[in-house]
Amino acid sequence: MTPETRPTTNPWLPAALSLIIPGGGQFILNHKSRGFVLFLTFFLLLALILWTQAYALLVPLALLLLWIARDAYQLARGSQPGWGTSLLLIGIVLYGAAIIVTEVRPTRLVTGLPNVQPYLRSLLNPELFENPTEDFVGVAPIMVPCVEPLPPPDREASTNPVLILSTPCTEVGDLLQVTGEGFKPNESGQMQWVDPLGMPRRATIDGEVVFFEADDNGRFEVTLRVPQAVPLTAQPAPGQTLTHAVRAVQSIPSGRLQPTQTLSLVIEKIGETIALAFLATVMGVVFAVPVSFLAARNLMGANAVTIAIYNVVRAILNIIRSIETLLWAIIFVVWVGLGPFAGTLALWLHTVAALAKLYSEAIESIDPGPIEAVRATGANWPQMVIYAVLPQILPTFTSFTLYRFDINVRLSTVIGLVSDAGLGFLVIQWVRLNRFSAMATAIIAIIIVVAVLDFASSWLRERIIQGKPIIGTKNPALRSLITGLIVIGFAAAFVWSWRVARIEPVELIRGAPQGVALAKEFATPELFTRPTATTAISAPLVVPCGATEPAAPADPGITLSVACGEPGDPLVISGTDLPPNRTVSVRWVLPGGAFLRIRSNCCDTDSDGNLIVETTINPIVVVGDDQTAPARVEITYEDVAGRVQLSDTVKTVVELSAVTLLMALIATTLGALFAIPLSFLAARNIMGDSPLGKAVYYALRTTFNVTRSIEPLILVLIAATWVGAGPFAGVLALALNNIPNLGKLFSESIEEINPGPVEAVTASGATRMQSLVYAVAPQLVPPFLAFIIYQWDINIRMSTVIGFVGGGGIGQQFRIWVSLNQYGAAGTAIWAIVIMVWTMDYLSAKARENLV
Repeated sequence: MTPETRPTTNPWLPAALSLIIPGGGQFILNHKSRGFVLFLTFFLLLALILWTQAYALLVPLALLLLWIARDAYQLARGSQPGWGTSLLLIGIVLYGAAIIVTEVRPTRLVTGLPNVQPYLRSLLNPELFENPTEDFVGVAPIMVPCVEPLPPPDREASTNPVLILSTPCTEVGDLLQVTGEGFKPNESGQMQWVDPLGMPRRATIDGEVVFFEADDNGRFEVTLRVPQAVPLTAQPAPGQTLTHAVRAVQSIPSGRLQPTQTLSLVIEKIGETIALAFLATVMGVVFAVPVSFLAARNLMGANAVTIAIYNVVRAILNIIRSIETLLWAIIFVVWVGLGPFAGTLALWLHTVAALAKLYSEAIESIDPGPIEAVRATGANWPQMVIYAVLPQILPTFTSFTLYRFDINVRLSTVIGLVSDAGLGFLVIQWVRLNRFSAMATAIIAIIIVVAVLDFASSWLRERIIQGKPIIGTKNPALRSLITGLIVIGFAAAFVWSWRVARIEPVELIRGAPQGVALAKEFATPELFTRPTATTAISAPLVVPCGATEPAAPADPGITLSVACGEPGDPLVISGTDLPPNRTVSVRWVLPGGAFLRIRSNCCDTDSDGNLIVETTINPIVVVGDDQTAPARVEITYEDVAGRVQLSDTVKTVVELSAVTLLMALIATTLGALFAIPLSFLAARNIMGDSPLGKAVYYALRTTFNVTRSIEPLILVLIAATWVGAGPFAGVLALALNNIPNLGKLFSESIEEINPGPVEAVTASGATRMQSLVYAVAPQLVPPFLAFIIYQWDINIRMSTVIGFVGGGGIGQQFRIWVSLNQYGAAGTAIWAIVIMVWTMDYLSAKARENLV
């Protein structure tokens, strides 16, 4: 009996201690790791229950506490209890809270089915080819909202055909009668609403798209509902209006079939997608190769200086890898502006970090013999790399590069969600415009391109790993010709990709000061804050003069150059006795409390606490008919009024990080539950050689390969329409992506099992189900669990970005903070993501080591 399992004189003592302090009994019995894990798990679950307010889960938590006490009792008596019951109780609490946090509502899958049906139908009706059309388009401007006096519209109405509206102005949500004249008789068409920016959308009424059919005289009448075409944040000021338009379109087919404009645009963007991926991969290799040598321990272990360089480089690579490409794209958009250049930079940076890590691990696994032999000759470090390292790693490096190019093609399809690059930009625009058939065209193109490139790169990797020549011919002249053509093709592809990506190094340099400042803000998270008290002083401003009398005089410390005036008149605002060298806010304040800053990034007081602001009177302060008090000009500043405490940003990030982790957990579990039974049907050795078995096998394998090509970010767009934006949409999208990924991995594991136990069990007369249970399943549990943990690790990374398009989690808040220029808060989210990814990388790696 070991010292750790020697029984104590009174086993009830550690049991009682574990009831008071979970894990305390295990700790005093010298099972310190076990006690610490139980202590940490119990209180994390308790915090989760209190946060979600799911107090019913206190019952399994109480049972877990009793199990911990029983565990301490058994340990004290010298036995080693198992973890089965505790894992079950932990799972009940964890999944119960996760379902609440991620807002999983299975009923939404049914109630939201009508919303997603247009997406599903569109996949069977993509916009590939069309006949040339003769278009009849009628346009009529309309003002939204109605104001007095109503200004003339800033766009012209069509004259042939003609649209006649029941009113010249309207409000959002009102019904609008539309009459058309001069259209093609007895032909149908579609009604559209055009916003002030000229962007059309389908006109609807009660959720149904409005169509029309002209009569024998080319006339029709329809009713539509006025949509919310302008975001609430961009509404016109009181007393102002915007010009919208109603459009009726008839497209009469004529002539032979030809590619649609949508298909032509998709092909163009597919080229851009491949160009971005190609350029990012090539440039990534150029930078990753030298960095990988600095990140290889066997090359950098000569002295303390090289070891320090190794640790710094590895840490930087891990930080960059932990942040998803889409997050980097947002940062580079702020740095160099919207466009393919920002997307390329994001792909390039992530590629450098990913390839440098893979390359360095390949270097660390090489045969040390040649290195020692070259060192023994007195060779320096560069000579050692050239003559002892490169010959061993070139095949592996090439394989990793092709693998990364495959990944970059997939990422390029969604990088357009935050930059004007690749197919992702088109997909999100078409979804917002309800152009589902156009969206289907893009998705089908993505599937085809990714599948073809996946097959080609897999073929190349296989030949490289097996040591087979890529150029099969043995004719020297022909080999030289083919090699030359490959080199020329590569150079041409690089030049073409450079142009398509619109690489402008000058923009990178020009934006460097802003980029460095941005990096500093991101690197400095908002961890702590101090409560502040706001001080405000104001003075009345009557506009126009004589409209009303001030309800209160001006406060001391603020003076206006005029007490009244007209909109547009000059105004000088003076402040005295303010805190010196302090940033203050100067704003117009309406009687109801609403306010508008006079100027952005305004203003700073001087060393004496004085302030002078020159501006003009804003029309927003004009006294309305129902107002009895004038607007005021206000100067506000904040003073520290309390101790240092955790910032609200940290609290928000911690909560959203928990949501992100639980989203990944639920999605991985759902994906695995569906993938496991499907994987057996996709395993060749299980399905056999019967016609039915082959048909099922090929059907499922093809389905897995096709659906794996669709990025989760695109699936989120559909899921958000299906079940509503939020964490549930993110969970659903990730689960749909996990099913084919895990199904493929699981089926390959099934095909690699040892046939001996299967044959032995089958020879005993067992049925196919018995063979699965007693001969197949025991061999599959370890690799299946390892794959599930690996997928959970991937899902955590994806959960950080799917919120960009309605999937919930920390990514959604990150994008909001960046859009509001709150880079310190966004940096806090970045560091939280890094910590989450690092922690889960470590835990999943340890779990896989123990399972496989």
